[in-house]
Amino acid sequence: MSLINGAIQIGKSALTTSQSALSVTGNNMANAATPGYTRQVAHMAPTQTSEVAPGKYAGTGVALYDIRRQVDDALNGRIRMAVSDSASFMTQQQAMSRVEASFNELTDEDLSSRLNAFFSAWSSLQREPQDVASRNVVLQTGDSLTNFVRELRSSLVSIKSDLDDQVRYHVNEADSLASQVATLNAEIVSTEAGRAGASSALRDQRDVVLKQLGELVSISTREVEGGSMNVFIGNEPLIQYSACRGLSYKETVESDGTKTAEVVFSDNTTTATSSGGKIHGLITSRDDLVGGIVSDVDEWATALIFEVNQLHSLGHGLNGMSSATATYSVADRTAALADMTGTELPWQVNNGSFAIQIYDEEGNAAGGPQLVTIDGVHDSLEDMRDKINGNVSGVTASIDGSNRLKLDSSDSSKTFVLTGPGSGSPGSSAFAALGINTFFEGKNGSDITVKTDLRDNPSMVSAASDVSARVQDLSGNGNIAGAIADLASSGIRSLHGISLPDHFTGIVSGIATKTRNIQDNYEAAAVVVSTLEMERQSISGVSMDEESINMITYQRAFQGASRYINLIDQMLDEVMSLI
Repeated sequence: MSLINGAIQIGKSALTTSQSALSVTGNNMANAATPGYTRQVAHMAPTQTSEVAPGKYAGTGVALYDIRRQVDDALNGRIRMAVSDSASFMTQQQAMSRVEASFNELTDEDLSSRLNAFFSAWSSLQREPQDVASRNVVLQTGDSLTNFVRELRSSLVSIKSDLDDQVRYHVNEADSLASQVATLNAEIVSTEAGRAGASSALRDQRDVVLKQLGELVSISTREVEGGSMNVFIGNEPLIQYSACRGLSYKETVESDGTKTAEVVFSDNTTTATSSGGKIHGLITSRDDLVGGIVSDVDEWATALIFEVNQLHSLGHGLNGMSSATATYSVADRTAALADMTGTELPWQVNNGSFAIQIYDEEGNAAGGPQLVTIDGVHDSLEDMRDKINGNVSGVTASIDGSNRLKLDSSDSSKTFVLTGPGSGSPGSSAFAALGINTFFEGKNGSDITVKTDLRDNPSMVSAASDVSARVQDLSGNGNIAGAIADLASSGIRSLHGISLPDHFTGIVSGIATKTRNIQDNYEAAAVVVSTLEMERQSISGVSMDEESINMITYQRAFQGASRYINLIDQMLDEVMSLI
């Protein structure tokens, strides 16, 4: 009877093991299209042998000793890193595409075209310095140029603000995903306590959430005893067992007053520095890419304002002035004009001279131009006021309550014009830095515009610096208009010896180069992700062909075990009939 019992046990083990293996195969086939599902494999082994005759041993059946997830944790970690890199580059590429669209280059409406039209208008004015119509064209092209610069910068700032909003949104999303991982850690540890492999579905869920978290921030993982997965951002732990430090953001204020989000750990607000992921791509785009381009545009606009104003401020229009007030105030009227920290002027005042020509009530020149020399390193706004009052007869200089320099004719019937010191002497940039007799106002791309008083009186547009015997003959030789027109091709100190058009072309070319490099990096990262995903699919994915073969194999094993048990049953009946 013991032999018959042993035979029945063999059949039973074969039936139950085949049935369990079929269940595993069926579950694999059912989840073939489930995202993140990891294929399971039933591992079987023969049971211990039993002595069936003296010194003779035979097997006692089969046992299902394990059901394993076909997973390569190292490969999954590489996939998460690759996904992080891909997400970062994709985000940067999308941001740069928006930047390129804002510049709208290679069209008739781009900034380069408007800049060329602006300088061409000055060239025309040089040929006809007495023409008011040419001055109107200068003002119109100046308005077109400055409007585009402001709109361009506003568009870039809008992109930057949108990127910052996305940082805030995705930080909250990453925090939620991190909390889910911590919760799953606790459930897996509890489920697997003494029952290894009991939480395959939970582990699959955790892998999916970790991949989603890796798309947002670059993470590394380490599984510890009990099944918990510790997660790190850089060298800082984010999740340990079921404890999550959390992610949030704190606002930092930039120099222009703009508030931006910085990613921090929630528990102690220390910076969470990620080297990849969508959030890294957003921050890189916001601060380095778009933020850097905003700075480039501002630098270019600041140079445009100053270089045009420096020439314009030492010239004159068709009429004399009775009064002129600075656009920009100084923070400290006693600070040296070259001290940009003390004055808070956007430009530094150099050492140089300017002259003032007075015209009497009949429009005749009252003597020659009266020279004033400014030492930017030592002279303050008060010193400049005193020098004008001490060296120029017919003009009174004063400082108003806003610390702005003001020039007034000492006699309401007289007028004056500003001019340079003459050939061989450097002209002072004091009027340009302070905003007296200038063409542009504003400090950078955010507020650059043509001065309102020029729009109201186009005849005040400076075209020449030579003075005449009578104020009615002030049209001059057009040398100021020519000098401004030459800025189209002349290298300028404000831009390190590069001309304004070439510098802007460099900005555009730099954007195109960065976009191409980012696109190449994204495509390379996408190939890595695709390759690793195919490798994972070969290990962890469900092959319907393979599972079909397994199903047939286990089915035949089950059928064989059934026939075997049926045979043993018949043998048992025959034994019982003999009793």
